[in-house]
Parts: sequence; structure tokens; C-alpha cells
Amino acid sequence: MPDNGEPRFRVRTAARIAPLSSPASEAAARLLAEPGYADDLRDYLAPLRREWKLLAMVGIVTALAAIAFSRYAVTPWYQAGAIIKPMTPQQTAGRLQGLLGNTSFGMLGELVGSQYNSDAAQEYITILTSFSFITSMVDHHQLADEVLPPGRSYGDGDARKWAVYRIMLQRMRCDYSIKNSSIALSFVDPSRERAQRILGFEIDDLREKLRSREVHNAGQAAASLNQRLKTISDTLLAREIYELIAAQIQRQQLAEVEADFAFTVLQPPAVPDLPVWPRSLMNALGAAGIALLLVSMVLLALEAWRESRPHGPTQIEPVPPRRTGF
Repeated sequence: MPDNGEPRFRVRTAARIAPLSSPASEAAARLLAEPGYADDLRDYLAPLRREWKLLAMVGIVTALAAIAFSRYAVTPWYQAGAIIKPMTPQQTAGRLQGLLGNTSFGMLGELVGSQYNSDAAQEYITILTSFSFITSMVDHHQLADEVLPPGRSYGDGDARKWAVYRIMLQRMRCDYSIKNSSIALSFVDPSRERAQRILGFEIDDLREKLRSREVHNAGQAAASLNQRLKTISDTLLAREIYELIAAQIQRQQLAEVEADFAFTVLQPPAVPDLPVWPRSLMNALGAAGIALLLVSMVLLALEAWRESRPHGPTQIEPVPPRRTGF
């Protein structure tokens, strides 16, 4: 019967997918397979089994001390969170038609599409974390004294601004979700009220900055089209430019009156009642683990020191002489 090659294929496949063994894993396997290894390990950890009550007491006391320290000696920090979603060009055009009626916009879809793109969220994050935006927000709402540490002096106004910027940048966070096309904003502060208020300032100031930029761009575009219209004698082309000018004016008016301009707020700023730091349970587990490790190392070191101490010479009792009778 001719060989169809199936056995060879199976052998080659098994050899191909067989796990590769490293020298370290082989050495560990040989060590565990040695006779008496488990007994040696049990003897080595015998001091820990004898002192299990001490270890349990150390772990419990350390955990309780860490919980008490986290709750009463450490200032809690709270995190305010909000979610915003950038407006797509289709949503913007739809709102514009709803406000202005069924108007023929001509090239409005193309103009709106040029203003909004898929990188809008990344642009918003860049603005929120920029030096100019943060320092302008802090100056406008007078937040410097609230975020700077008390009693700290700075050389000049520029150093003070950079200190405020670094502190604000450390406390705020912006995460873009590709799945939901939304931006999650957060800000941490020892005060729940202040964290929520500053996060609200960030959202409002971002909207106003985008709104003012849109109004300025639409006004500049309308003015430029008006200047271009004076040099055109073609009636058909002039009619199209008039439509573009009307679209720019409508775009400017929409930016001025639209409440949810540029993005919608899916979740307003809110602060949970539980702090994000310190985490009492995590601190207790970490402190108890470190304490148990240190105490175990001390116990094993003491046991090794006792075994390594030289023993004194063995005293041999004198053998009484044998009495011989005559």
C-alpha cells in the first residue's frame, strides 16, 4: 500500500507546534523532581510555621494601621468626570437645516465637511491640554490661588503660570474612545465642589473657544467672498458666490446661537462620593504584604544565624577507674 504522507504530516505538525523548552525551565523541573526537595523546602520554612501567630498578628495590625492612616491622616482626593461627543458634519448640517428651514445650501455640505473632520476629538484634547488654554482659563476664573500649594513663593509671574500649568495638567485627564467617538474628561482635587466646578469651566471654555473661532472664520470667509465678488462679471459665478456668502453668514449665526455647538455633553460633570485616593483596602493589603515579607525574612535570617553558630566543645564525663581486687 503506498504511503499517502499522512503520518509524516502529523509528525511534522506536532514537532512544529511543540513548545520550546528553555534552560531555566528545564533546570527548575529537574530541581523540583529531585528527591527530598519538598522536604528541604518544608524544613527551610519551618520557622515561619512555628511563628504563624506572630505573622498573623503583624499582618492584622499593619492592615488596621494602614486603613486608619488612609482614612484619618491622608487628605482624600475626588475625581470629577464628564463625557462629551464631537459633532459630526452630518449632525451640524442637519441642525443648521432645522434652524433655518428647508433652504438650498449648494456647497454648504462641502464647507461644513471641511470644518469638521475625523480628528476633531484629538484637536479638542490638544486644545484642552495646551498652555494657552489652561492659563487663560485659570486667569479668567481666578483659580491660581485655589490650585497652587499655600505658602509657596515664585520668582516671577511667568514661573507662577508654568507652576499652575503643570499642576493643572497633572490633575486633568482626557481619553478618547474610538468605539463610542466620545471624550472622557476628568479632574481630581481634594474638594468635590472644586473638582466639579473646574471641570465645568474646562467644558464651557472649550465650547466658547471653538465658537469664537468658528464665528471669526465665517466672518473672514464672508468678507473674502465679498471682495472677490467685486471683481467677477459672470452672472452665474456671481450667483454661486452669493450662495456661499449666505451660507457663511448662516454658519456664523448658527455658531452664535447654538447651545451645543461643536460637541454635545453626554454626561455633565459629576463627582462620586467616594475618593479615588487613597484606597484604603489596597493600602491595607499592600502594607500587610510588605510587613509579612519583612518579618519572614527576619525570621529566616535569625534561624540561619542560629544554625551557623559554632557549638561549644562536648564535655566528656571522666570514667571512674576500675577497681581490681586482690
